[in-house]
Amino acid sequence: MPPSPDPGAAPRRAPLIRARTSGSSAGAEAEAAPPGAPMAAADPGSAQAFGRGDGPGTAQEAVQEQRPVTAEASGQESGPATVQAAGQGDASETGRAAEHRDGPATAQGTGQGDAPPAAPPAEPGAGRIRRFAWFSWLVAAAGLSVCALAFSPSLIPRPWPFQALLAGLSFALGAWLAVAVRWAWRWLELPEPARLGARRAGQALTLAAAAGLAAALWRSADWQNATRELMGMPPVESMFHVRTLLAAAALALVLLGLGALLAWGLKTAARAPLRVSQRRAASAAGVAAFVALLVTAVDGTLVRGAVALIDQVQAAVDVADPPGAQPPAEPERSSGPGSLIAWDDLGRAGKRFVHEGPRAADIEAASGRPARQPIRAYVGLRAADDVEAQARLALDELERAGGFERNILVVATPTGTGWLQNEAIAPLEYMHDGDTAVVGVQYSYLQSPLSLILEPGLAQASAREVFAAIHARWRELPEATRPRLYVFGLSLGSLGSEASLPLNAWVRDPIDGALWAGPTFRNPFWRQIRRDREPGSPDWRPVFEDGALVRVLGPSRPEAAYGGPWGPLRIVFMANPSDPIAFFEEAMWWREPDWMKPPRGADVTPLFAWRPLTSFLLTAADMLSAADAPAGHGHDYAARDYADAWAAVTAREGWGPLDSARIAARIKATDPDVEP
Repeated sequence: MPPSPDPGAAPRRAPLIRARTSGSSAGAEAEAAPPGAPMAAADPGSAQAFGRGDGPGTAQEAVQEQRPVTAEASGQESGPATVQAAGQGDASETGRAAEHRDGPATAQGTGQGDAPPAAPPAEPGAGRIRRFAWFSWLVAAAGLSVCALAFSPSLIPRPWPFQALLAGLSFALGAWLAVAVRWAWRWLELPEPARLGARRAGQALTLAAAAGLAAALWRSADWQNATRELMGMPPVESMFHVRTLLAAAALALVLLGLGALLAWGLKTAARAPLRVSQRRAASAAGVAAFVALLVTAVDGTLVRGAVALIDQVQAAVDVADPPGAQPPAEPERSSGPGSLIAWDDLGRAGKRFVHEGPRAADIEAASGRPARQPIRAYVGLRAADDVEAQARLALDELERAGGFERNILVVATPTGTGWLQNEAIAPLEYMHDGDTAVVGVQYSYLQSPLSLILEPGLAQASAREVFAAIHARWRELPEATRPRLYVFGLSLGSLGSEASLPLNAWVRDPIDGALWAGPTFRNPFWRQIRRDREPGSPDWRPVFEDGALVRVLGPSRPEAAYGGPWGPLRIVFMANPSDPIAFFEEAMWWREPDWMKPPRGADVTPLFAWRPLTSFLLTAADMLSAADAPAGHGHDYAARDYADAWAAVTAREGWGPLDSARIAARIKATDPDVEP
C-alpha cells in the first residue's frame, strides 16, 4: 500500500519532456528530466535553422523560448510539459494546455492524437542549392547591368587596361549591391518570391543584362573612335574588347572573393553572440564589433601602411636623377656655379627643370636677335627645413642670379611632385629673348591627387610664403626699373598660386598678370568666372566682364576672339574643353552641367550624353587618365597654346599664331618627347 502523501510537502512535478524535431528528419527526440529539476536551457547551436538565409539575421532561430504545452503520457502524473521544436520554419506550439485531474486530456502534435503524416526527409543542402540557383541569377544580372554602364561615353578615350579596371570594379559593385539588397530584404522579413518564378525572372534579367552589355561594348567602339578622331588619335585596336573583358573578369572574380570573405566574417560575427543570447540586439552587437575591428585594422594597418609605402616610393623617386640630366654649367640656373642650392637638394623635378629649357644660343638661333641667358631658380624640398626657410632661400637664390634685373619675373607654383612643365616656361623665354627669370619652390614629392588628400592646404601655404617674400622685395625696387611681375601655376599649382595673392597684390603695387593652366574644379576664381559669365558664352569658354580682366584661352578660342581692350592687369586661364579636372562638378550626379549643353567644345564628342550618377562617376574616373591625353586635350596643355597665352598676358607686340607654332616646333626639336 503506497504511503499517503504528506499534506505539508510540496506537490511532485511531472517530468519535463524535451522534444526536438529536425528539418531533415520526421522523428522526435525526447529527454526526461528528474522530478523537480529545473528546465534545461535550449542549446542555441542546435536550435538555429541555417537553411533560411545566408546572411546575418536572416535565419529564424527555431528555439527562442520554451512554450508550455500539455501532453497525456501513460504512467505520468498531470502537469505541464514543455515541447521545444527546432526546424526550418518558425517555432510553434504543438500542444494545448488541458486539465488532468477530472477531465479528459487532449494533445495535439505530440504523438498522442491524430497527426498529419510526416513529410519525407529533405535532402541535406537542397534548399540552399535551390536558393543559390535563383539568387545567383539576380547577382549576375546586377553585375552585368552595372558593368555595361562602365562602357558609357565620357571625356577621355580609355586605354584597355583602364577600361578593364572600370568594368571589373563595376561588375563587383553591382553584385555586392544585389547581395546587400537581398540581405536587407530578409532582415526586414519581407515576403519572399516564389522560388520557381524568382529563378525564371532572374534568368530573364540576366539574359537582358548580357544583351545590354553586348550593346554597350558595340557602342563603346563608336564613341571611343569618335573621340580619338577629335583628338588626333588612332582608332581602338581590334583586340581592345577581348583584352578588356578578360582582364575585367579576372578582377571581378578577385573582388567577389574578397566580398565573400567579408560576408563570411559578418555572418560569423552575427552568429557568435547567439550562443549566449537569442536576441537580434546581440547579433547586431557582434556585427558592430566586427566592423569596428575591421575599420581599425584597415585604417591602422592597411591604409597607413599603404601611405607609408607610397611615401617611401615617391621619396626614392624624388632623389633619383632624370635620364640624361646633369648639373647645369650656367650660373643663372640653380645648382650651377655659385648657386646656393646643391644638385642633390633640387629633387627630381627641380633637376629636370634646370636641365631643360633653351639657352641663349638656342634663342638666338630661333629669333636671329641677341638673347640673354634665361634664369631658372628652384628650391627643392630638401634644401630647407620648412616652408618659410624655403621662401627665404628662393629669394636669396633669385637675387644671386640677378632675377630682379630682368624684364620678366615669374613666381611659378609647381604641381604636387614639384614639376614645372618645360612647355609652359620655354615659350616665354623664347618670346622675350631670354630676358626672363622664373623661380619655383617644391612643396611635395607626391602626385597632385595624393598631395591634395594627404597634405591639404600645403600648396596654398607654400605659394603664399614664396610670393610674400618675393613681392616684398620687389615692392622695394624703383617702379621704373623693377621687372614686370607675374604668377604661374599648372593644375594643383594653379590652386596654390590663386591663393598666394594678398589684397595688396591686386590693389596696391599690383602684379602685372597671371597665367593659370588646367585650373582644378576647386579653384575659387575659376569657379566664379564660370558662374558669373556673360549670358550666351559657353561654360567651357566663359566671357567674364567683357574680357578686360580675365580671359579663357585654349585650342578652340584664340586671344583675338575677344576683340576688346585689356585693362591694366591681365589674367589668363588655359582650359581644354575636354579637361575633366577643370570641369568636373559635384552636382553633376543629379543635374546636367552647363559645359555638356550645346554648343560643346571642339574635342567633346556629342555621343557623351549626360546620365544621372553615371556621368558623375565616369567624369571623376576620367581625372585619373586626363594627363595621358594628347597635347592640347584633356589635362595635357600644348606648347603652342602656352605661347599664345603668354603673348596675351605679357602683351607681346607683333606676336601671332604662326610665331607660337614656330616656337612649339622648335621646342619639340630639342625635346622629342614634347608634343607641339
